[in-house]
Amino acid sequence: MENLDPKTKELMRELDVEVKKLVDLFRLILKYKIIFRGKGLDFYGLRQYQEGDDASLIDWKATVRMAVGGVIDKIYVKVFREERDLDVIVLVDASSTMLFGTGKKLKSEYASFLAGAICYAALESGDRCGLVMFSDKINKFAPPSKDSSQYYRVLKILVDEKNWGGKKNLAEALDFCVKLFNDKTFLFIISDFISVGEGWEDKLKMASAKFEGVLGMMIRDKRDIYLPRNAGYYRFRDPFTGKTMTINVDKYAEEFEKRAKEQMEMIKKGFLSSNAGFISYICDDSFATPLIRWLENWAAGR
Repeated sequence: MENLDPKTKELMRELDVEVKKLVDLFRLILKYKIIFRGKGLDFYGLRQYQEGDDASLIDWKATVRMAVGGVIDKIYVKVFREERDLDVIVLVDASSTMLFGTGKKLKSEYASFLAGAICYAALESGDRCGLVMFSDKINKFAPPSKDSSQYYRVLKILVDEKNWGGKKNLAEALDFCVKLFNDKTFLFIISDFISVGEGWEDKLKMASAKFEGVLGMMIRDKRDIYLPRNAGYYRFRDPFTGKTMTINVDKYAEEFEKRAKEQMEMIKKGFLSSNAGFISYICDDSFATPLIRWLENWAAGR
C-alpha cells in the first residue's frame, strides 16, 4: 500500500467509501458464488450414502454391482469436484471518446470505477481476474490472476493516463480475447460504444459462443445522448482528429438526440442478437443494482 502512487490510492479510497460499504456489492459477491460455483463438475468417485445426500446422485448401477450375495446393504452416491476456476476478464475501452464528461466523472473515470469493483468482486469470490484496455490496439494487458496484489495492479493500470487515448477498434479487441482466453471465461466489456469500427458483431458472436458469459456495459455521458436546448452556439472537437467546429446546437439538437438513440439501440440489438448481455449507464448512475439484477436474471435463464 505504501508503494502505490497517489492516483491509485485515491481510486482505492473512493472504492472503499462508495463500494465496499454497499450491501449490494456484497450481494454481488454472493451472486458470483451462486452463479459461477459448481457450474462445471468432473466425476471424482463414489462414496457411501449419508443421510441428507441428494438422492439424484445415487449410482444404482454401482450400488447393485457392489451388493454382496445380491443383498444391497450399502448405497453409493457419485462424488463430483469443481472444474478449474473461472477467469473474469474486464475489457475496457480506453479510446479518446472515453475522455469526456460533463458530470461528476469522465466516462474513463466511471469505467475505471466499474472495472475496479468487478475485479474486487471477482477476487473476493476466489476467481481469477484480468484486465484488457484497448483503443485501436491493446493499450494494456494484465493477465488473469487471483493473487491479492492483482486488485492493486489493475487499479494502478486504470489510473495511469498513459494507458488512455487513441482511436477505437472493438473487433480487434474481441479477437484478442477470443484467441487468448479459455472457454471458462466471463467477459465484461465496458465502453461507450461510440465509433467502434466495423466487424465487431461477428467477433462478439464468436466471444459469446466460446465464453461462459459476455456482458456489454455501455457508459454514456448525458451529452452523448442529447444537447442542451436554447443554448445557442457551442464549439465541438473531434476526439480522434482534434478538428473543431462551431454550430448552433438549437438547430441540430433534435436530430442529434434521434441519431444518438438509434445508435444506442443498434449497439444493444447487436449484443442481444449475439446472446450476450447488455446494460447501459449514464456516468452519474449507481452501477451495483442494475448489475446485480442482470446477473440474477442471467442465472435464472441458464
